[in-house]
Amino acid sequence: MLKVVHLSTTPLVGAPGNLCRALNDHGQVQARWVCLRSDVGLYQQMPFATDLCWQRQREEALHAIEQADVLHLHNFIDLDSADFQPVDFRRRWQQGQPMVRQFHSQPALVAQGTGRTVAQVHACPIPKLVIPQYPERHFATARLVPNMVYVPPRPPAAAPAGAPRALACIGYAPSRFNSAHSSRWDTKGYPETVTVLRRLARAARARGLHVEIDLIEQVGHAECLRRKAGCDLFIDDLVTGSYHLNTLEALAQGVPCATYLDARTAEVVRQVTGGHDLPVVNVGLEHAATVLLELCARPERLQALGVAGRAWMDRHWTGVHAAQTLGDIYRSVAAHPGRPFAQRFDEDDTGERWHVREQHDALWQARRAGWPRPVPPWLLGAKTAAGRVARALHLR
Repeated sequence: MLKVVHLSTTPLVGAPGNLCRALNDHGQVQARWVCLRSDVGLYQQMPFATDLCWQRQREEALHAIEQADVLHLHNFIDLDSADFQPVDFRRRWQQGQPMVRQFHSQPALVAQGTGRTVAQVHACPIPKLVIPQYPERHFATARLVPNMVYVPPRPPAAAPAGAPRALACIGYAPSRFNSAHSSRWDTKGYPETVTVLRRLARAARARGLHVEIDLIEQVGHAECLRRKAGCDLFIDDLVTGSYHLNTLEALAQGVPCATYLDARTAEVVRQVTGGHDLPVVNVGLEHAATVLLELCARPERLQALGVAGRAWMDRHWTGVHAAQTLGDIYRSVAAHPGRPFAQRFDEDDTGERWHVREQHDALWQARRAGWPRPVPPWLLGAKTAAGRVARALHLR
């Protein structure tokens, strides 16, 4: 049985660990995950479980790397990465060590995080993998690998006690807090989405509906999952045209999820699932208040959507499928180290580039006119701080 070691510089919201679990549970390979730092950046406030932490378990991690048949490098790790010294990735590559490199971000962000140029990111010779979300449209030769999620069962609804339960609880758990106007991809549209959700709550009250908004901010992954399971509707990314792990986690817990999928993202999901559409409430930020208000007025509809979403995940987005996909890739790479994967689209073809990427960028630009205006940074900071204080004092 092949031994595979995943390496990442950050927890990547637990994605490498979920892939390792799928591989180990379904007998494809023996998989371990070495994470350089588990508490860097946003992960200080939002911790995720990891396997081997390089800073604390270096000797065990080095032993696993030495025993590996295939190295699975994630996002910011390339042949010249020095974070895991004395591991020399370029020397191992030249000696024929089978490797793959998986991208979770668009090339400009990877270049920024590694000190490379975008051209150097694309020129990396390691066979490429990519998640079937927004990054895939930037990596023409990368194989699609589904992101996996593992969530606890949704607890049964508690019997009403004290104050009446909200007719609908809408959850939102962004991992970024910058404006939707600040970036094409590296945003979740936090201030604009919060503005729209508050408008929705006011409109619901005007119709005699009680809608509660749960802003799940800077908490550990386990706590985020617990609160997500208590929602009747969840919000992922209403701005970019892609879904994220939040969508998959919500659906897996039987919670309907609203996110905006552009035509390219929807097509790639169908490629991964054999023609099955991701069952989200597909709505952009500019129309979200109207659409979601109609959903909140029909709680039985929300419940039906949640049941259907969980059933879809059980049928079409499973650990077995992910393990089989990766197992086939590892066996191919082990037999032919360094051989690139087949090209999925022609980056040099003007028409194909328009269909894959440019038309969706143009639509995104046009959609921005219907979004709330950007909030000045000083005002956003003051509002965020006030909101946290209010929630701590149970005033909100």
